[in-house]
Amino acid sequence: MTAPSDETPVATRALDQPPARPDLEVGVEVRRIRKYLRHYSARSVVALALDELWTDRGSKMENLRSAPWITLLLVKWALQDRTISMKVGQRMPAAVFDALRQQLWELPAWRGRPDRPLRLAAMIRPMLQQQLEYQRAHGWGFLRWPALIARLPVGARLAQHFRETLGMDPDTYIDLSFALYASVVNGEQSIPSHYLYPLRQNYGGAVDRLLELFVRDLPALRDELQKPEAQQVRGRAELYEFAYLRRFPFVRLKSGVITCWHPMVLARGLEDAVHLRLSDRGEQYTRPFSRLFEAYATELAVEAAPQVVTEVEYEGAMGSEAPKVEAVIQEDGCNVLVEAKMALFADPVLVTDDADTMYRKTKRVYEAVHQGWKVTRALGQSTNPFHRAGVVNYLLVVTSRQLHLGHGGNLTNLYPTDKLDYPDENAAARLPLNNVFILSIEEFERTMGAVQAGDVKLPDLLRKAARDNGDPVEGRMYFSHYLEQHVKRYQTPVLIADAVERSKERLAAMKDA
Repeated sequence: MTAPSDETPVATRALDQPPARPDLEVGVEVRRIRKYLRHYSARSVVALALDELWTDRGSKMENLRSAPWITLLLVKWALQDRTISMKVGQRMPAAVFDALRQQLWELPAWRGRPDRPLRLAAMIRPMLQQQLEYQRAHGWGFLRWPALIARLPVGARLAQHFRETLGMDPDTYIDLSFALYASVVNGEQSIPSHYLYPLRQNYGGAVDRLLELFVRDLPALRDELQKPEAQQVRGRAELYEFAYLRRFPFVRLKSGVITCWHPMVLARGLEDAVHLRLSDRGEQYTRPFSRLFEAYATELAVEAAPQVVTEVEYEGAMGSEAPKVEAVIQEDGCNVLVEAKMALFADPVLVTDDADTMYRKTKRVYEAVHQGWKVTRALGQSTNPFHRAGVVNYLLVVTSRQLHLGHGGNLTNLYPTDKLDYPDENAAARLPLNNVFILSIEEFERTMGAVQAGDVKLPDLLRKAARDNGDPVEGRMYFSHYLEQHVKRYQTPVLIADAVERSKERLAAMKDA
């Protein structure tokens, strides 16, 4: 594929392309490509895709330039369209496959609408999220959700929902997903059908249940792609969707071999797996897990900073009706408010460039900013026991998923113009939007880990980031971009490190036995 030759993220190709054309034209091109796929068998498209996805081009940047999301989109379309036969039909030539990928690549990155102004931040965001998920390194983040739920009593309702939905308890899930993850991290594209069989003696039917969760053959995958949740992202937005196939990162081929679509599809799929499965339960999941998530954010802050006012302490002094956040870190002339927000945050929110849609789908973030304004107003009162004169306020909004929103100033470029007006004449001085940062839970873990390790001083880091937020040259989209300048090696959070060690011990004991 013809791609940019420098190391600038591929998203910037939007700035160098011809004038935007209407969405209708994109739809015509997409329908033409989807119709053309009908000349060939779905199995031949899958075979070409697997060869392409597992071709190592020698560097992460070259692998990124191959645009794996486009390859996986062709797979999705070939399987989703029931008029395309699995076996009957011509075998697609590699040259045709490459030509279709190139045609998708060359679709202008953003279409615009004649009734709405160009909003650069909204234009770039869907492409950034798609590509950064392929660049983000493997890690232990897929253990975070089950490790948090494992803290609950066995009889807790959320723990029961986990067992009913996943078919095993959290510790068993951790062990088996750990073993599955290890198979691909070691560079193997396929795993033998008997790979997990040695674990059956200890884990029994849970082994089969894990494979049921993550593995589909092509007919079963076609059935999955007919479901409503597979239809949520359509039209132009589908070009920016991180692979829907991450829900089923392994495919069982006709030979019986179990093959991973792509290492990053597995990594992201495992990270999202528990959340995606439990999301079907709606508030039965989000309400109790929000409490776990908020407590975890507080725990990270307390472990890292020397002086922290927790929500419990603040409520004890100010009363249960007082506006509050999870924690307030008070250090070196700063109040750093921490507010955790957990929600479903489904895939459509990541690929939209529509201001109204983005506001509705991320309203929890909007609520956190307004909560920050309320709490900083209260902290500014001399009668407040936690009042300190002359401090600078910052707000860290910790989200359960990376939403690619950046900082508060950036929200004004993403939301409708009237949604982030300051609520009173002093709010801009108390907590300016450039002092607000939206961090994923992984970014927050890394930030608190770096503070605890002494790699950074949080007030200094926040002052620098807030100052740069107002500069179009020096500003950064992600808080982690400021952090990475100071940290050579990120600390693994205690929650995840303990989960890894306990799992290793259980697996080692089983092997010895």
